[in-house]
Amino acid sequence: MKRRSGEATIETRMTEHRRDKSFYAKRLFAAKLGEETAGFCGFDSPPVDPFAIAQAESDLIHLVGDDFGNCFDGYIEYAGEQRFIICYNTKYNNWRHSGDFHTKILFTIAHELGHFFIEEHRRHLVGVKTGHVSFSEFSSDSLIEQQADYFAAGLLMPSSLLGPEVNTKNFPSHGEMHDIRRRFNVSLTGFLARWTQLSDFPCATVVVQDGLIQFGWISECLRELGAFRLSRGEEVSCKDASAFLRVGEPYQGYRDAEGSGSVANWIEYDRVRLPTQEFYYAIPHSNSVWILLIADESDLPTRWGEE
Repeated sequence: MKRRSGEATIETRMTEHRRDKSFYAKRLFAAKLGEETAGFCGFDSPPVDPFAIAQAESDLIHLVGDDFGNCFDGYIEYAGEQRFIICYNTKYNNWRHSGDFHTKILFTIAHELGHFFIEEHRRHLVGVKTGHVSFSEFSSDSLIEQQADYFAAGLLMPSSLLGPEVNTKNFPSHGEMHDIRRRFNVSLTGFLARWTQLSDFPCATVVVQDGLIQFGWISECLRELGAFRLSRGEEVSCKDASAFLRVGEPYQGYRDAEGSGSVANWIEYDRVRLPTQEFYYAIPHSNSVWILLIADESDLPTRWGEE
């Protein structure tokens, strides 16, 4: 039977949807495993120390820290006899930080622990007998790297600890968010991604580079409304965000600001206008801007299609 026009497109979209659901589920599994690992290691209050977790596995894990330049953030290799070597890049300690290690390094250690604790990753490392290079904090599209990033986010920010903080109020202040991040001692980018993952409120974290929307996360609340697809590859249309982007690009130093816009500026959703409060963060090392946008829960339609 001859295929009618448009059927191939529908089939393609259905295949992409199934693939996306599988990808999403595997990332959530990794985050849950990270949470369970933090709990098993006795962390019932923040911050979670990934170095302490690695030390608890010292019979199996050997840590090596050094300035590896731009070679990698982290590296893991099977050394035989059930032992693994994890290397982490200390160059990030040259950035301003409190404590012994920059939060970028802490996230990297947690990321490499993901490769160790996720059974499929560990089997692969043992099987191929070659090392694995990583650039952490959601900089890779590969499933393996994203699973390790999600494990790290779950490990450092378990839902049982961060969730109640995220869901205290619809519109937290910039200062309140800073205080929460400081108590958890986590990187800004990891914190913003995890905030959206755990939020019961309508929000999203969007990453912009070269003036284009690259990737991000959308809270379950918005996804259930049908606002589940970012406008990837499109130019930023929000006026406040555009004004922030024009200042200082390429970004030589960290800065932040607040603004407002609409969900439709960032996400493929035009059923109901949803105004947003927005926080903008310029991230120098990736020459990108991370944006947290939050809509008012009371503005949401009570049922699908309501105007």
